[in-house]
Amino acid sequence: MSVYEHDYGIPTEDELSALVGAATPHFAFQIRDRVAAYAALLPRDHPRAAELTAHLERLDRLGLGGETGRVARPDLPPRKSLPALYPG
Repeated sequence: MSVYEHDYGIPTEDELSALVGAATPHFAFQIRDRVAAYAALLPRDHPRAAELTAHLERLDRLGLGGETGRVARPDLPPRKSLPALYPG
């Protein structure tokens, strides 16, 4: 049996939080695909279906909108560009 054929089942809440919580904009859609595969295994009335749907929506927002880092004001002064430092 290959890795792709193995059924790992639905992750626990802690496992899902670890997977989704560490998502960055760059990997949001790959993680979203994995969560969507888990959601597809559940019946619509399953108690965890709403949780997985919320994670899917968050990953969509993260992948499409990016992450600002929630920094209101930079704590470092802006740096000079390389051409200003090394005129040609």
